[in-house]
Amino acid sequence: MDSAAQTIEKVRLRLEDPDGVFFVPGDYVRSYNDALDEISEQTEIRETSVFVKRKKWAVYTDLRGILPPNALRITAIWNPASEKWLDPTTVREMDLSVGRQWETNVGLTRWWFMRGLWHLGTYPIASTDNSPLRIHYTTRLDHITDSDSRVTGHSSQPLDLPPDFAVAIENYMMYDLLAERKEVKKALDFYVKFQEQIPVLKNLAENRTRRDRIPRMGSRR
Repeated sequence: MDSAAQTIEKVRLRLEDPDGVFFVPGDYVRSYNDALDEISEQTEIRETSVFVKRKKWAVYTDLRGILPPNALRITAIWNPASEKWLDPTTVREMDLSVGRQWETNVGLTRWWFMRGLWHLGTYPIASTDNSPLRIHYTTRLDHITDSDSRVTGHSSQPLDLPPDFAVAIENYMMYDLLAERKEVKKALDFYVKFQEQIPVLKNLAENRTRRDRIPRMGSRR
């Protein structure tokens, strides 16, 4: 895949603004990062994992400071002690299937759910087995920076993504910057091209990561 600098240079030339008359370098960097956010959220291409410690008798674990601010969605949770994947559920399902006092039940942890944006709940409550859980989650792609106002020379290494993503980033940037330049028709044409690519990008992402289809950790941030 092209580096950020290469993609930005292509967009600059396509906008016929090689000398930076209309857009400054920061505009391109901002637009590139917006494209990364949009693609990250629609495809969930980046998945990683982290071990989370649990406390005895605790139903909930606060994930703030454990998961990064750019986390999007928990996809799966592995319990190394039982060597099993926990099943996803919800508070409402627990109320209906187990009863209102389910938070007091103790046993081998088999289910997990989210309460609010950041609180991970597990059921039943761990007593003697409070071993760490491995949480798999998706995140936004890391932003590029341009601290000295020069695009070239920054982010010269390509992202670890299939080549199709570079084309999608370029199309999104063309849409975004043309809209800023009030060239609405051209901007919409590029937006349509970008949206047409999303199903293909999702398929590419699903082939690279293991995903359990469950609700997001919360609303889009």
